[in-house]
Amino acid sequence: MERIHVKHRSTARVLLINPANEVLMFKTHFDPEVELPPRWLTPGGGIDAGETELQAAVRELSEETGMAIDPEALGEPILVASGVWLWGDGIHSHTYTDTIYKLQIETFNPDTSGFTQDELRDVLEVRWWRISDLLNSGELVAPHELPSWLEANLQ
Repeated sequence: MERIHVKHRSTARVLLINPANEVLMFKTHFDPEVELPPRWLTPGGGIDAGETELQAAVRELSEETGMAIDPEALGEPILVASGVWLWGDGIHSHTYTDTIYKLQIETFNPDTSGFTQDELRDVLEVRWWRISDLLNSGELVAPHELPSWLEANLQ
């Protein structure tokens, strides 16, 4: 069976880490046509035309959490991950490149009032995870490379 590549999605994301070494994660649906189970993601999203990864990360962080930051606070990306998601139908797939920045912060309650209609539909839960609990939860975490990065760098 031949697979059909549908699209490539480049995103910019921010791994927020609080003093208790917990990370803020969003449990989200894929787009409905993807037919895959929900997964946990860091705040972030698609890079708009004309934006750099850093500009997109700052914008997305503000939209999804209400947190406004100076771009210099993010520094260089900690992880650039690329891969393929095979859709639930076993035929279609999409590729991705996620550029992830890290920001050490105080714990706060995210303000999700800036969510888009798609985010209102797709985000199922927002929570702070202890890294060990997230890694041992059996939950799907994206991008595929993030769990091993967390284990190697933040445990």
